[in-house]
Amino acid sequence: MNALCLSLVLLAVGSPPFAGMYFVDGAAPNASDDNPGSADAPWRTIARAGKAAELQPGDTVRIRSGVYREHIEITVSGTEGAPITFEAEPGGVVVVKGSEIIQGPWTEPAKQPDVKEPFPNAFTGVFQTQLTDDFFTDPRFTASYADPATRWVSQVFVDDRKPLQRIGLDPIYNNDEYEKLTIVGRDISDLSNDSFYFDPATQTLSVKLIGRPEWSLMEVGVRGFTLTAQEVHDVVIRGIDFRHNRQPGGQWPMASISGCDRVIVEDCSFALADFCGLGLGRSRDCVVRRCDLSHNGDTGLGMGECEDCLIEECTLNYNNYRRFSPGWHAGGMKCIPNNKRCTIRHCEAAYNTLSDGIWFDSANEDIRIIENVAHHNGSCGIFYEINPGGGIIAGNLCYANQVRGIYISGSQNTWVVHNTVAGNIAGIVCMPREDPFTLENVQVRNNLLIGNTTAATDINRGCDLTVYMGPSPDTFERTATSNHSDYNVYASMPWTPHLRHHWNPDNTLAEWQERFGEDTHSAQMPVSVAMRGGGFALLSTDGLDIAGPLPEGLPWMPETPGRVGSAITRWPAPWPDAGSGRE
Repeated sequence: MNALCLSLVLLAVGSPPFAGMYFVDGAAPNASDDNPGSADAPWRTIARAGKAAELQPGDTVRIRSGVYREHIEITVSGTEGAPITFEAEPGGVVVVKGSEIIQGPWTEPAKQPDVKEPFPNAFTGVFQTQLTDDFFTDPRFTASYADPATRWVSQVFVDDRKPLQRIGLDPIYNNDEYEKLTIVGRDISDLSNDSFYFDPATQTLSVKLIGRPEWSLMEVGVRGFTLTAQEVHDVVIRGIDFRHNRQPGGQWPMASISGCDRVIVEDCSFALADFCGLGLGRSRDCVVRRCDLSHNGDTGLGMGECEDCLIEECTLNYNNYRRFSPGWHAGGMKCIPNNKRCTIRHCEAAYNTLSDGIWFDSANEDIRIIENVAHHNGSCGIFYEINPGGGIIAGNLCYANQVRGIYISGSQNTWVVHNTVAGNIAGIVCMPREDPFTLENVQVRNNLLIGNTTAATDINRGCDLTVYMGPSPDTFERTATSNHSDYNVYASMPWTPHLRHHWNPDNTLAEWQERFGEDTHSAQMPVSVAMRGGGFALLSTDGLDIAGPLPEGLPWMPETPGRVGSAITRWPAPWPDAGSGRE
């Protein structure tokens, strides 16, 4: 009787007494979207599950291994504490693709007597096929596809993982005043190995490869999205690989979480997107965890107008293979604008072509960039741009970036603490932008700066620290009085470390202390470090115990409060254990 009463109470308050399990198996002979979704009668598509009216809070959709060429649109919601879960089967490999296979047939223009080459051997190794109308059916492209002359192909892939270089004008990123995308070549005559050209007038796709296309899996991006979830809540997406798409226009991501609450994306990968792998927009309390957001055309992750979202233990490497302008939009992640109280922690952002590792741009507030590793990026490791709402950049390891390790540009109310910044062309740079983007109340404390300068004693470019002191680079008159630096360690290498009060003038640590009264508790000392290949190792921590206290109320505190620099002293390596300031 007591058990019966308890069950009735649970039903009365809306808690599901039983969680359901549904199945998707696209390869099963009896799979059908008209099935009930049981283990013996599974659904055929994940899209069917994403809109399934049968799903209730707490239910799980188990997806069996296979390649699913479809767009998953999730429209169902769970409840707080009882989410609806979409997950790959344990040990399974589920791949969702926005591409279709090119079946051919392929012809060789160089072997056709009626084809005139613009110069000898211009078409050697070039193969052609005509794409049928089946490649131009995504409803999001209806307006463009109505006229065959406006159809386009933005991505062609060889053997799943290798994107080809697009030749000719891009129909979306047409190199306007922002110089968004560098145009490579003009037409078929400019094809080189591993490139393609598409002629919309005839729908002819031309590729130039080492080897024949019949020897490889050839795919072309056809769908704008592989995943969308809009205005839903309490959903978990787990263990799915998303690849390939065709940009529907502008800056759309291949997978989009928009206007959502409490959506968790974990153990997924987002690769080979035309522009951005995964985008979060206008969402709250969402989590992206242990995901790989690498090898995308422009950006691994985008985030805009989000609140209280967490990105953790993700990899954001090798993005911007299409070589977009880093002055516009590119890198491991680009977060713009108006994000609030969002956290990036325990992520690696590396080898992003011509671009930044972690980039927050425009009116972001109370952002926490903590305990990440950013290295070997083509521009900055961490870029914090025109964000008056401030935040904290703490515990990060930034090394071997090709411009700046950490760049605070036109921002206010920002703490840069306990970072290790090594071997970048410049270390930590804090400078204003044009009005009204001033630099105010920026605090640089307890950082370890190692060799952020040109490796020569006769030519000194770059510097360990730049903190804006006033508008004149030629005098030592200080007018910016709210920016401060202290308790930092500057490594003595074979050349003297320098600090700057503007873009170019150098100060030794002693001159900096005397002229501006900053870094009065900082030290200059030898530091032993190894940076080989893609790795980093701090070989000794002797003498680094000069860190000053941080004020109460900061959303992060260091694992070892007395020691300058990051707790991450070696990479690759596991993340620090508990006690490293995790919230």
